[in-house]
Amino acid sequence: MRTAGLKIESYQQREIWATLHVPDSIQGPPIVMAHGFLGFKDWAFFPWLAEAFTHAGFPALRFNFSGSGMSQKADGPFENLEAFQKDTLTRQVEDLRSVIQSLANGNLSPYLPAQKELFLWGHSRGGAVCFLAAANSPEVRAIATWATIARVNRYLYETKQSWRKQGFSIFESSRTGQSLQYSTDFLDDAEKWGKEGDVPVFFHRLPIPVLLVHGSEDASVPPEESESLAAINSNARLAVLAGANHKFNAVHPFTEPPSSLIEAADKTIEFFKNIRK
Repeated sequence: MRTAGLKIESYQQREIWATLHVPDSIQGPPIVMAHGFLGFKDWAFFPWLAEAFTHAGFPALRFNFSGSGMSQKADGPFENLEAFQKDTLTRQVEDLRSVIQSLANGNLSPYLPAQKELFLWGHSRGGAVCFLAAANSPEVRAIATWATIARVNRYLYETKQSWRKQGFSIFESSRTGQSLQYSTDFLDDAEKWGKEGDVPVFFHRLPIPVLLVHGSEDASVPPEESESLAAINSNARLAVLAGANHKFNAVHPFTEPPSSLIEAADKTIEFFKNIRK
């Protein structure tokens, strides 16, 4: 297996830092891995899962969204607070499409040649971004999500009012203890996606296989969100894992993979292998 650190350029010359894993014997399309809110490419189980995909014969590319606040460092505090504050769902969709096009156009040579097909995997909000980005990305052949949100326009009326009154919303990182801000641009953008039908409309139109994995004990994003998506697309399969939380019982810094994480990985790899056949 080979591993390489990469920088991919997104729209408006935004920087996307990525890590590519390439198996010695490639047995299937690459899997692009999208993190969720306050996540990053080296968070908790991401490197472990990328290696699990690679051992199964799939190249894996994990990356930081340009507005994640994280750079190429494997860990540490959020450094680019300005990029985080300016982030929007549209920017994340653009970032993911930039990664997809880099793979499709052969921009990651000599590590990988141009790819006609690829898979997407996303955790939490990253799952929703996968669905939105795949709508206009014919290269995407299948999607697997873990603990995905079902809507991006998900904020209560009182929260929105306070957000607009202050001009920003503060989010606390339990990992670093930092207070991070989103501007009202994020809220405006989320509402724009809501007016266009939000995730359900884009998800309903997807003609490709989808696997929705969720933990039964997810207190951050309840499993009903994946269940609601599975009900509107006949191409979707749902797996609710008993006893698993939002992180599939993993911790950061990562130690040993818990049984729920291994079960989620096994189901996802089996799903992608069946698509590959």
